[in-house]
Amino acid sequence: MTITNTQLAVSRIFQGARSIRRWRVEFLGLTFLASVLVIGATNSASAGDARDEAPVRALGDTFAKAFVQKNAELRASLFAEDGTFVTPQGDFLQGRTAMVKEFGPEAQQAVNGTTQAAFSNYRVRFVKPDVAVVDALLTVRSVNGPDGTIIPVIPITFFYVAVRHADRWLIEDGRAHFAPAPPNGMTTRK
Repeated sequence: MTITNTQLAVSRIFQGARSIRRWRVEFLGLTFLASVLVIGATNSASAGDARDEAPVRALGDTFAKAFVQKNAELRASLFAEDGTFVTPQGDFLQGRTAMVKEFGPEAQQAVNGTTQAAFSNYRVRFVKPDVAVVDALLTVRSVNGPDGTIIPVIPITFFYVAVRHADRWLIEDGRAHFAPAPPNGMTTRK
């Protein structure tokens, strides 16, 4: 009987090890299947996002182009009718009418014949298929300063929420802030 009890105990241990092994194989199989499904869903979502990312980025690019062209109406038209925008100086604007006024002749005095503006470093995240959050850097070059001198470069961090309205993307909310100047190498950190 002692042999039978020992054999029974060894048999149960072996069966337990086999069931643990089977559980691990099943678990790994399910994990692999879930990973494949997630990767497939992510790739198909990314393909849809890539298709929509171009018009979302175009909002920023058109904003920069309209700035250089001194076209306040075009800049304001990129926003939803009741959209909001905070200027780099901290002024809060709501609605296209307020934006056209703010983007008008007084603000356009900074632009001269050599002024350039361009967006870069776009980071676009789709929080829903029709809503995107965008962080970017707007670099404005060669603008007239308040004292009439030329300011060579002004980096501006630009954040906006873009929403698809029917077949057109518009900015619902935008925030622009003067970015810190890049280090010039003339100071050392201690």
